[in-house]
Amino acid sequence: MTKLKSLINKELITKYHMEIGIMLCFMLPPLGILWLTVIGWRHLNKVVYNRVPLHFNTTTFFFICLLISSIGASISQHNGKYLLIVALIAGYLGLYLYIKDITNFASIKRYKYVMIAGGFYLFLSGTLFPGFYGKSEWIGYLTGTQFIGGPPGTDDPRLFGSAYNPNFTAFLLLMTFTFVLSSIMEKMKKGDKGWQKFYLPLLLINTIGIFETGSRSGVAAMFILGLFFVIKSYPKIGLTSIAALFLIKDQILMLIPRNDAISQSTFMRKEIWENSIRIWQDHPFFGTTPIGFADAYAHFARAVPHAHNIVLAFFAEYGTIGGLAFLLLALSVMYKFCCMYFLKAKRKKLLNFFLLSLPVLLLTGIFDHPLVSPQTALLTIILLASFDKYTATVPFVEKSVLHLKRALLWVSFWTGKPQHMSKTHKNKTKL
Repeated sequence: MTKLKSLINKELITKYHMEIGIMLCFMLPPLGILWLTVIGWRHLNKVVYNRVPLHFNTTTFFFICLLISSIGASISQHNGKYLLIVALIAGYLGLYLYIKDITNFASIKRYKYVMIAGGFYLFLSGTLFPGFYGKSEWIGYLTGTQFIGGPPGTDDPRLFGSAYNPNFTAFLLLMTFTFVLSSIMEKMKKGDKGWQKFYLPLLLINTIGIFETGSRSGVAAMFILGLFFVIKSYPKIGLTSIAALFLIKDQILMLIPRNDAISQSTFMRKEIWENSIRIWQDHPFFGTTPIGFADAYAHFARAVPHAHNIVLAFFAEYGTIGGLAFLLLALSVMYKFCCMYFLKAKRKKLLNFFLLSLPVLLLTGIFDHPLVSPQTALLTIILLASFDKYTATVPFVEKSVLHLKRALLWVSFWTGKPQHMSKTHKNKTKL
């Protein structure tokens, strides 16, 4: 009986080890980070020894560039600590390749539900448990309830649950907020009204949680994503809402947390961005890595942990190599979205899921750098790998050629050369 139980447990762990790692990222973040990173290392080891193939695309190119930058920064600055970032990026790359290999509709669905449960736990741990966990600093670090990013012993009134920092919590809650919205859209499309009993309370909890984090960019992003959801689900109501919101924009600004400090925060962000550009200028090729950013920043002003802008962060931390690779990745994701949006309905099963969730990275990345935390980065990599697997069968090259031919068609038409138009039209009909 004992052997049977142990076999069942082993099979369950093997089958759902990814979901276990995601849950641990919420409940015991250090263990969850290590769990998912080890999965990445193991898979990357198989790639190195040719036991599994390496799928080369813009995302793998991005991670390879980050690896090169981290190694280059460690060598050029003679700092062995930067090799920790090399190991972490290697885990990111391996995890991405692994998820891209194994993901399917069922695994994406499980990922969505585990993330929604994790968001609920973030809210619960932030409202009920911080006093209990705060009695021990080590327990706080193990459970993610120890505040990082302020003076030691500071009792921050903002909700941060098990994500160490309110801004990271806002990012994760925004992710689960979009997952709930996409689930509601799916239920509404099927005509199922049962979503109101289950998803509406979850949506309310996520909304309250995002407000409680005190993240201004998080609340603003929530409004934008919520408005996009209304426009997508109820176009007439959505367009009317835009006009109404414009009329009451001053009242809406009053709802944003800590709105009295917006001017001061804007000035600080401007100063941080200018100093981040200086850091990039001082380390143009390889950057400073996330570990060295604070030390480099201390040469200009009081040290801050990151650039508070995702684009500047990649240029400052990984140099021109990493910054350009990130821009290439962002452009490729946007291009895929454009192609996916105009595909036939049967190819759009998960379009709303990705269309709502991936923009969270850009919306929060304008004034913050949520991916500086391995906890948020690993969970986002799973989403990105799932998106790349979902869009892998989309004929992007063929669509690009088709768009080019259409452009040539219009050019030939307006330049008064209809003979080329007819040839292009013939070619178009063959696709």
